[in-house]
Amino acid sequence: ASVRRYTPLKIVGDGSFGTVTLCDWHGPLPPNTPLPAMQRSAGARQEYAGKRLVAIKRMKKPWEGGWDECKKLKELESLRRIPYHPNIIPLYDFFLLPETKELYFVFESMEGNLYQLIKTRKGGRNFAGGLVSSIFRQVVSGLDHIHACGYFHRDLKPENLLVTTTGLYHYRSLSPQATDDTPPESDVVVIVKLADFGLARETKSRPPYTEYVSTRWYRAPEVLLKSKDYSNPVDMWALGTIMAEVVNLRPLFPGNNELDQIAKICELLGDPSDYGKDDRGKSYGGGPWQKGVKMARSQGFSFPKVCAATRTNRYAC
Repeated sequence: ASVRRYTPLKIVGDGSFGTVTLCDWHGPLPPNTPLPAMQRSAGARQEYAGKRLVAIKRMKKPWEGGWDECKKLKELESLRRIPYHPNIIPLYDFFLLPETKELYFVFESMEGNLYQLIKTRKGGRNFAGGLVSSIFRQVVSGLDHIHACGYFHRDLKPENLLVTTTGLYHYRSLSPQATDDTPPESDVVVIVKLADFGLARETKSRPPYTEYVSTRWYRAPEVLLKSKDYSNPVDMWALGTIMAEVVNLRPLFPGNNELDQIAKICELLGDPSDYGKDDRGKSYGGGPWQKGVKMARSQGFSFPKVCAATRTNRYAC
């Protein structure tokens, strides 16, 4: 195997399964690999000039079985099978150190993640409507791509959406009250890419799946109710909760535990009962969900009787 040469610059992430380090890469990369946006933008840091930045993830588990064991790793499998997409973090290289049995992934480097970007606005002004729309389009585009390729992510959260800001832009106001004379909203331009496919699974793979997936605040109700038979819709639930957080700058359902998480969901959507239709002909809250009621009953749990909140934050009944 060829020797990989790089200079570690700083640790940018440390999780249960791996540590991510920003590095200056000295070896070859796949053909036509561009410089990362964080080095090409007008606000690129001078300290990175002349470097070839990558993010290297070192898996904490030693792979004593060598490549035969590594090839079974779901993260590696999904990253190798899903074709390139501008809103999915690309895998440039991967290698196993024979002495330590440590597995390394080499990715495109990004400035940070969506959680950090949201944190910069807390107590300050909200994101421009056009920027919210841009973030939504990019995440949806990346999700649609992995779903079309036969995978679902299972761990979608702000920390797993990597971002790089590339300058400022004057966004057209998206307010319903906006007129032709409404001034544009100035805000940053953000590139968003889906990352961390450690929990990704093939849509056609057969359950049961692990019941504990995703951070609790972004976990779909069926997963909270211990279902082991779920698929792409869990990613769509997470997407909805993330976008609400982007708009409001605070988590939508910040549950302290799984029961509290369900209670907070019911406070907004109501329990899975039929409370009729609103003035748009839409069901109040989430509408009836008999399968969910059955799953809850099998766990010895019953939903709290809570009416759904209306658009004016009042109750529908």
